[in-house]
Amino acid sequence: MSEEIQEIHSLIYSDDKFNKSSGYSALFQFQQHSCANPFSLQSLAHSSQSIISSIVSDISNDHDEEISTQALKCLGFMLYHPSVVSILRVDDANLVLGALPKLITTTKLKSACNLGVWCLSVQQLGASFLDTHFPSLLRAIVHALDNPMGSLSTTFEATQAVMKLSGQLSEQMKGSSHIWAPPIYRRLISTDKRGRDASERCLLKIRSTVIPPSLDLSKVIVKDMKIKLLNGMKDLLDNGMKIQAIHAWGWFVRMLGSYASRNRHLVNDMLKIPERTFTDLDPQIQIATQVAWEGLIDALVHCPTFVSEKSKSAEENSLEKQHSLGRKKCDDQANGFLKSIKLIMTPLIGIMSSKCDISVHSSCLNTWCYLLHKLDISINEPSVIKMVLEPILKAIFQNGPNSNSICLWNLGLDLLSDSISQKCMDVFYQSTGPVSHKISENGPSLSGKCSWKQHLIRWMPWNINQLDFYLNMIFHLIHQASRPTVTCDHRSHVYNTTLKLFIYILKGVKLDVESPSTDYDGIMQCLNSLLKFIKKVCEDLCSDVDENYDVYCTSIQFIDATTKELGPSILGSPLYKFSLDLKYIEDMQSVDHKKHLKFLGVGCISYMDKVSPLIYLIALYFHMMVQLTKKSHQSDHISQGMCEYFKFIFCSSDLLENLLTSIDLLYRHVRPIYLSIWISLAQSLNYCVSDANCKSLQEALSDSTVYSSICHLLIYPIVAHSEVPRMTLSNNSASLDKYPVSQERKRGFELVIQTWKSLYGSLSALGFGCSSATNFSGDLCMLLSNCLDENGGMVESGTDLESACKDVDHGILHLSGNFLICILEQIQTLELVSELDRSKFDCDSKILCCIKNCLKFVAKYMNLLRIKMVRDPLPGFVGTSRLYSALACSISCLHWKQDILHFLENVSCPLLQWLSNMGMQDERTNDQLQLLWTEILSCLRRSKPPVNFGSALLKLHEPLFEKTLDHPYPSISEPTINFWNSTFGQQIILDFPSSLLCVLDKLSRNGRLKLQKRSLPCLQKCYSHDEANDALEGYRVSAKHNRSSKRVELVLDTLKESPPLSFKKRRLELTEHQKEVRRAQQGRERDTGGHGPGIRTYTTADFTQGNDESQESQEEIRDPEAILQMLRKTI
Repeated sequence: MSEEIQEIHSLIYSDDKFNKSSGYSALFQFQQHSCANPFSLQSLAHSSQSIISSIVSDISNDHDEEISTQALKCLGFMLYHPSVVSILRVDDANLVLGALPKLITTTKLKSACNLGVWCLSVQQLGASFLDTHFPSLLRAIVHALDNPMGSLSTTFEATQAVMKLSGQLSEQMKGSSHIWAPPIYRRLISTDKRGRDASERCLLKIRSTVIPPSLDLSKVIVKDMKIKLLNGMKDLLDNGMKIQAIHAWGWFVRMLGSYASRNRHLVNDMLKIPERTFTDLDPQIQIATQVAWEGLIDALVHCPTFVSEKSKSAEENSLEKQHSLGRKKCDDQANGFLKSIKLIMTPLIGIMSSKCDISVHSSCLNTWCYLLHKLDISINEPSVIKMVLEPILKAIFQNGPNSNSICLWNLGLDLLSDSISQKCMDVFYQSTGPVSHKISENGPSLSGKCSWKQHLIRWMPWNINQLDFYLNMIFHLIHQASRPTVTCDHRSHVYNTTLKLFIYILKGVKLDVESPSTDYDGIMQCLNSLLKFIKKVCEDLCSDVDENYDVYCTSIQFIDATTKELGPSILGSPLYKFSLDLKYIEDMQSVDHKKHLKFLGVGCISYMDKVSPLIYLIALYFHMMVQLTKKSHQSDHISQGMCEYFKFIFCSSDLLENLLTSIDLLYRHVRPIYLSIWISLAQSLNYCVSDANCKSLQEALSDSTVYSSICHLLIYPIVAHSEVPRMTLSNNSASLDKYPVSQERKRGFELVIQTWKSLYGSLSALGFGCSSATNFSGDLCMLLSNCLDENGGMVESGTDLESACKDVDHGILHLSGNFLICILEQIQTLELVSELDRSKFDCDSKILCCIKNCLKFVAKYMNLLRIKMVRDPLPGFVGTSRLYSALACSISCLHWKQDILHFLENVSCPLLQWLSNMGMQDERTNDQLQLLWTEILSCLRRSKPPVNFGSALLKLHEPLFEKTLDHPYPSISEPTINFWNSTFGQQIILDFPSSLLCVLDKLSRNGRLKLQKRSLPCLQKCYSHDEANDALEGYRVSAKHNRSSKRVELVLDTLKESPPLSFKKRRLELTEHQKEVRRAQQGRERDTGGHGPGIRTYTTADFTQGNDESQESQEEIRDPEAILQMLRKTI
């Protein structure tokens, strides 16, 4: 012990008052200085044991106030400082705790009482010490709270002592709250602000000690309420102290607790207080009322065990009678609980539905969140959701989000998100956000982020019965956010959030559908609710907000999410069928689309058909995309999403139905503006064709219906452009503002052509349509040719159309030409006409048909180019120059005579026109035309088997040779003359067409053209068996309506070669020639056509019965000399 402490000790123990007072003053100063000096503090701690006995003796002296107060100050330091308390002996502690309560309750000195209570409020003694002396301590505190001396500081220190003991002896204080709490809560209706505030601060600190209240406390407050408190609150209201009155009301009703249900009359009387404050116009009073309303929640919300939560045991039937009373009691409790909830919710709904200040609404939501917290897992009950959750959420979202209400919207959205996501998440949220605590599969979610007070709300996984509630809430959110007054930022925020909520719902529905415990009816209920919801969004909502682009995008995202989350295994199941009750389909049926849908081998979908959910969604998806396209709101993002959507459904297990439905719906919208939808469809199909993992597509491609559908999908761009002039002609007032070829549509043409080429190339590489009954390229050319045929009349009368229609015609030509070039290139790539393939297929007729259809398409396109002179072509336009180049490349691959003759037959007419107009064409076009003509002549030379250059071939292509032999351009005439000299010039031509005589005469006299002299060997060569047989192989003589003439045309079918004939048969064949020559001589006199020398055209009678001689007489002429004389006469 230091000398200073020893000196203080001696002064304190002195009997002299002055010395004692000096000693306590010195001790108090030493205590203050020791806080910064560990050595001094240690000395003080060791000396405290000897000092305490003197202090206790001095504080008991009620005659000397100065000494008592000094001693109490020093004692308070010793009881507060941990270093001193830690080494305090048990006897000394008991001595102090025995003396302080006695001092507080017996002293007449106000300061001594005040300091005594202060010592209790700051002491750091252990709970074991305090527990022994709790009754005396309680009496001392209650005495101080009653404040018989009227000291405000004493009351303050008493409340501090209550808070201190509540922390140290919580159970004892809770059990005795009916003793010490009344003096505190009674001051809540005091007109003295300081006493009222001190009491309220104390109650806030010890809330967990008095709330929930003990039964004894509830009974005491009921008595006080009837005697004084209720009237005191009314007086405060009458005096304008409404906030003070409602604060007190909140505490009083809390302390009633569950005992309130036994005193309903008292509660009804108490409710008259908030009735007056809820309707007050002052926002501060309304907010204070809502805070106090939480007291009623504490008093009335004690969650019962609902009947629906009880699990039935196996022996329940046998114990039915025994448990009937228990169930009845539970039902009564639940009914009373719901009545209490209704009482609590009534003013909250009214406030949220009214036009109040935003601060009032925020406070109301705090109170509501507190109710959700107090409801615990009962919040998941359907009856509670309908009564508590639904009305407030609807009130929150009753108006569109704006800068003032967005915070309320966010709270509601967060709460919905927590509730919905619980079904498919294994984490729960606390106030700080997501944490990693795992809970059981059916365990509740603790969510605190949905309330500004961080109240935890326990969500359980929802069931099927709650699905409609959540879907209705999402629809309400979208509808409110779609109002025209809502800003784009707020609308986008709500749309994105609702999409997330909907995805949570879909994940939950999938869990239910895949659960073995869910029966068929439950699955149908889920799917039906989802389809109705999406239909309502797409049809009702979109029609109400017609100009809102975002709502269409959101609807498409909802359809996309449903399709991908539930998947084709659920949505495409044949077990789940729903009526196609879409107004969109009903309206489309009133329009005649059958013309474009004839190709489908199955019935098209119709209104009220029973379809799978996937088909239902595809129809809705098309509806939304059509609406977006009409409004010219297509973007790269939307197009990419559409492509991904069709990829998904095309890669599903039932490609056939999905593809046919998509093409069916596409052909219900045949206009150029819908080509963006076609592009997405085609790109998606191309992706699936190129994906080796897409097994369903590989199987479906062999189906004839799929084959026809894909072919018609490829011709859609032409069909779409064909509709515009047709609409114009049928309705002169129709507006064509959307159809001129703008820069944007020029880019669209490029994308259409690129997509078409890619899909066509992928299908061709896959061997699509190469069965024994089909030929992909040939059938496609036939369809494209038919399209050009249907539009040929309109194109030819293009001068009667407006300029916009002409642009559309140019679009048809632009697309057709590029498609034609692609097909020609593909045919060359696949070498369908090569010798290897021809030998493989053994002159298969389908290859000939492919070539024929392709060449017909070429001819029609060339004819359109001739009629429709395009002055301002689009980039990449297939003009004559480019077409001639492609044709030259194509014909260079031809080797077989049938192909070459078919080619020449189909292109001769348009080719003649272009050859006639070379003077009007540019140099580049003329060069390519020369190349094409030269390649045609080369093909005729290298034909396998060789072409017989006789009168029949010359007669068939008479105009073409007439134009080219004497063409003004040497680049055309010279190759033709050379060709003639090496082919026709080597043959005996017995019948020159009359139109060629002048040209042949001119060129032959100039020595440029060879004409074979008519000698007998040549004549025999010309009419040998081989030539006759070859003529039959290449040509057919068919009767015209005029019996006096015949025409020669190409034979379309390939004939097999005849076996070699015997010598006798050759002589018989020569005899037949004799007959032919004789009949020709006889026919000269009957022919008045003036065709010049040579074999004349035959009449039908020539092959049946002779005019001058009978057939029998002709057969008798077999002498070679007679034949020679007859031929000489003819020449």
